[in-house]
Amino acid sequence: MIKNSGDNMDAERALELALSLGAEYAEVREERVLKTRITASEDVNVSTRSAGGFGVRVLANGSWGFVSVNSEKDLEWAVRNAVKLAGIRRGGVKLAEVRPVRDTVRSGIKRRPSNVPPEEKVEVVKDLYSLVPDEAVSRKVVKYSDFSGFKRLTTSEGTEIEWELEGISLEADLTAFSNGRSAWLFSLTGSIERGFEAVDEMRERVLGELKGQLKCFLHGKRPKLADAPVLLSPRFAGMIAHEALGHLAEADQLPNTPLAGKLGERIAPEFVSLSDGNVENGHGNDRYDDEGVPVRKVKILKNGVFSEPLVDRERAVLLGIEPNGHARAESYAFEPMVRMRNTYFEPGDWTFEELLEEVKNGYYLVSPGPGQTGLDSSFTAGILEGYTIKDGEIAEPIFGATASGRALDALPGIRGLGKELDFENSHCGKGQVVRVSMGGPHVLFERGIRVV
Repeated sequence: MIKNSGDNMDAERALELALSLGAEYAEVREERVLKTRITASEDVNVSTRSAGGFGVRVLANGSWGFVSVNSEKDLEWAVRNAVKLAGIRRGGVKLAEVRPVRDTVRSGIKRRPSNVPPEEKVEVVKDLYSLVPDEAVSRKVVKYSDFSGFKRLTTSEGTEIEWELEGISLEADLTAFSNGRSAWLFSLTGSIERGFEAVDEMRERVLGELKGQLKCFLHGKRPKLADAPVLLSPRFAGMIAHEALGHLAEADQLPNTPLAGKLGERIAPEFVSLSDGNVENGHGNDRYDDEGVPVRKVKILKNGVFSEPLVDRERAVLLGIEPNGHARAESYAFEPMVRMRNTYFEPGDWTFEELLEEVKNGYYLVSPGPGQTGLDSSFTAGILEGYTIKDGEIAEPIFGATASGRALDALPGIRGLGKELDFENSHCGKGQVVRVSMGGPHVLFERGIRVV
C-alpha cells in the first residue's frame, strides 16, 4: 500500500482517532482521478480536470456519520464531525462480518487512455463526428471522455484495498427534423475493461445504433396493432431487467416494492433467470465493492424464483444473508449504498430466427429511449428503433411509439430467450451516478408489454 507522509493525518491515524472517540467501526476512502472530456459540435472543446479527496464514514451508537473533504489537512476535522453526526441519535445498525482484505486491484486495460496523446483523442472525436449521419439532422454532438487515477479503502477492521482506475466512453446525440416532427436520438457506450484499443469497435456500435434510430425516424409509422407479441433486443430487455426489476431487488428499496416478503416465491416461468454480477467487459465489474466485500454473482431470479436481493453489509444482517458485494459509491464524496452492477436475463436455447418465427403479427423493439419506471415494476419507454414483425419476418419500421407494462405481470408472458448475450454499457442514477451494464439475450414476450 502507498502510505501518506508529512505532518497531515493519514488514514490509519484517522481510524485510530475515530475509535478513540467512540466509533464502533470506521472507514476512510481516498480517491484521486484525472478526467478528460472532448466535445465536438460546431467546434471541438477539450477539458481536463482533477478531482479527489477523502470520505470518512463511522458507525457509532448504531448510527452512521459521514463527512467528505478535499484535502488531507482536513481529515481530522472530518473524523471528529463524522463521529458527532453519528452520535446525534442512537440507531440499530449492525454490519455483517467479513474477512479483512489487503489487496491491490490492477487495471486490465491494454492501451490506457492516460497514455494516449490528446491529439489522437481529438482525431477520434472528429472522425466520429464526420461519420454521424447528416440527413434531416439539425444538430449533432459527439463526446469522448476518459478517466484515470486510484482509490483506496482503509477500515478499522484491517481492510486495505487500492484500486487502479481507468476508463473510456464515447457518445453521440443528434436532433432530427422531418415532415413537421422532431426527435432526439442518442447512443452511448463505454468500458472500464478495455481502453483505447476498443475505440474502433465503440465507434461502430455508436454509428450502428444512430443509423438504425434515424432510419426509423425518417421512415417509421405509428404502430397500429393492439395487444401483440413483442420481441426485445438484448438492449431493450436489459432496460427492463435493470429499471423495472433490478431496482426492486436492491435491499434498500425492497421493503417498498411488490417483491417484499416474496423471497423463495415463483414469479416467472421456470426457464427465466435474472442475474447481477461481473460479466465480460461489464461496466459495473469489480473485485470488491466499496465496503471491501468481494463481488459475487447474484441470481436475483433463479429458475423463476425470487432467490436473492442485492445487499450491503447492513442489509445483509437485516435479511439474514451473506454480503454479495453491492455497496457502491459514485466517488469518495458519497456514502456507499446498495446498487446494481451488470444486470441481465440469463440466456435460453432459442436462436434469433426461431424467436422471430413464433411471431405472426407483433413488434421487434431494438433501442429504448427516455422513459420512467416505478417501484411497482411499471415502466414506460420511448422506442427509438423498432419494427413490425409479419409472418416471422422483420417488416416496416415504427416511430413515435412507447412500450409500457408492469414487469412482474409481464414475466409470465415470456415465451422464449435467445442463446446470445449482449450488453449496453451505461450509467445509473439513484441519487448517485455509477457505471452499469444491462442486457441479456433476445427475449420474446407473448403478452404483458403494450406498444402504442
